[in-house]
Amino acid sequence: MYLICFDISDDKRLRKVAREMENFGLRVQRSIFECHLDEDELTELQKRLARIIEADQDSIRYYSLCNNSPFA
Repeated sequence: MYLICFDISDDKRLRKVAREMENFGLRVQRSIFECHLDEDELTELQKRLARIIEADQDSIRYYSLCNNSPFA
């Protein structure tokens, strides 16, 4: 389980990131998604998002939640 949070400075890129995230997980807040991903799926998501964002302006954080987490 991953908690993925993002801060995208441009509205067009923000919409693209949100649409892509909806293919991989469940939105729990405006810019936060819970995703059940294996390693290959995580890598694929990271590649797709890297093609959309501007690394010097935008931020995406990937937090791995352990099985003992109350959020998992």
